[in-house]
Amino acid sequence: MKNFLLSLIFTVSVFMQIQAKPGADIGEKAPEFNLKSLTDNSKVTLAGLKGKVVLLDFWASWCAPCKISMPHLDGLSKKYKNFVVIAVNVDDDKQNAIDFLKEMNLDINAVHDSAKEVVSAYDVPEMPTAYLIDQYGVIQYMHSGYSQEKLDKLEFAIRGLIDRK
Repeated sequence: MKNFLLSLIFTVSVFMQIQAKPGADIGEKAPEFNLKSLTDNSKVTLAGLKGKVVLLDFWASWCAPCKISMPHLDGLSKKYKNFVVIAVNVDDDKQNAIDFLKEMNLDINAVHDSAKEVVSAYDVPEMPTAYLIDQYGVIQYMHSGYSQEKLDKLEFAIRGLIDRK
């Protein structure tokens, strides 16, 4: 019986370790980041955005859905006060990202995750993936991929957080 209990405890602990995954989930504190802007090399941190609703959008210049979603996100960043979009680029060569932004004529807060530390901390499943973070640094909404329905839900969530006191 003692061996059975020890075996059961071992199995449960291994299972729990397998189930524990890195990343960021809804309702959890968003992982901090410190990245350089693609446009002026200034530092952008999550802590520096405290008090604002933040959309952290992971994208790449080679991502076809990103070409569709980025102009919408750029528009959202201009539409709402106390809201900021941080577009986290994961390209190996940051010049590809700079060229993409120029080609698309986007004026969005874009940063470069050269070491892939932030994309790893958030455990990003695909491009694009967006995390909506409230004024207190807690992830309130997340979606991957692109569709108009997802963008509509995202905007609804943004309005709800901005209106929240």
